Amino acid sequence: MLPVSCSKDISPQQTETPGDEEHTVTFQIRTASPSTKAYNTSDLTLTDGVQTLDLYIFHQSATDEDRHVSLTPDPSGTTEFVIKEKKGERVGIIAMANLDPDTAALLEGHPLSDFADDYYMPCPIVWTANNFDFNRIPMVGARDTYFNGDSTVEIELRRLMWRIDIGNIVYNPKDESLKGKDVFVKNIAITNIGNHFNPTKSSSIGHFYTWYLFFGNGEYTGSSTGAFGGIDDGFRFYTNAPRGWSQTGTWNPGGPGILNQNYPRTINNNWKVAKGVLNIDATGKYLTATCQTYDVAGGQGRLATAGVTTAQSMTVGKSLYGFMGRGCFSVYSAVSSYNDQVQYPKLVIELVIDGVSKFYPVCITYPQPNTVYQIDTITIVGDGSDYSNFIEQKFAATFSISVRDWDELEIENINVGVDPITGQLIN
Repeated sequence: MLPVSCSKDISPQQTETPGDEEHTVTFQIRTASPSTKAYNTSDLTLTDGVQTLDLYIFHQSATDEDRHVSLTPDPSGTTEFVIKEKKGERVGIIAMANLDPDTAALLEGHPLSDFADDYYMPCPIVWTANNFDFNRIPMVGARDTYFNGDSTVEIELRRLMWRIDIGNIVYNPKDESLKGKDVFVKNIAITNIGNHFNPTKSSSIGHFYTWYLFFGNGEYTGSSTGAFGGIDDGFRFYTNAPRGWSQTGTWNPGGPGILNQNYPRTINNNWKVAKGVLNIDATGKYLTATCQTYDVAGGQGRLATAGVTTAQSMTVGKSLYGFMGRGCFSVYSAVSSYNDQVQYPKLVIELVIDGVSKFYPVCITYPQPNTVYQIDTITIVGDGSDYSNFIEQKFAATFSISVRDWDELEIENINVGVDPITGQLIN
């Protein structure tokens, strides 16, 4: 992402009284890292930066002076915001980058308690309400300070999204019955993406110093957590089900402009769909962000040629995006019965093997904000599932992934598939 800057002096909002002591605090708003580019992607330049900044200012005492300030960034690296308050006041600032103007206007004037209300959800950030573009990913950050003296405080911004970069797919089945087949890649998709983010998990300025404010429930440690990518130190992000929520439902946020219309609760919902179905309902830039489709009838996506029994591969070079909406906040398996399948995000590969669709769903458990998962290779080693959202109970599946920090994360390989006779995972 491209950090940006500007400097803006804001005059005090309260009327000065002779003898009142005031102090000045300079907030410096910084992005978390330099520019990033999609892994191995040549057809679409994916760089993201701060295009707009909206600050929501909350007071511990003088709550009538809470306000919203919009800043136009300048590309010098740091955004400075200067504020003056009476001695002893405590102020918290939530900084949000790249919000659609209608969303920024919706949040304006709401108390902090509304920001944290995830049941009635008066302040939703709706992903498909123009709160995304490939160069404009929504970001959040916050800090608080006491006005006991002049000081400088930094605010770090982090993206409300995660990304999966896929390099190559290899077809190398261990089962002899799967060798020598005619194989195409039809779809690679992120499914079951929650479409809303509630601004905060807390209505207290006391939480403005920690990422709990946005991503909830502290951090977890230990390699047994089952997190996608093998990350053993991250956020247990959760979103409670808001009033009227359902996996397949819609709702009208009732906000200004484009927010006064119906929006789906879930993008690319594949929970309890029929055999052979991969539901992709995203449109426009959201379709580009969540799915790579090949025209199999036109000969695109060929992964393996009939009669060839050695390993074959194709280059994907695609970045797929997920939003920190109602994600997978616990450990689940892709292996289940139809009625027990989970509603949470999946990475799904759809292959057409000798004319029949087979699916390889991978659970995206504990997806982390501001994180790129780079998968160098996905290797098909066994049979797929008839269902896009889960593997029937007779199957067993294990996925091992390793990652590094933002824009350096690498996943060397994912082996996916099972023995069609025994139902056991093929390693």
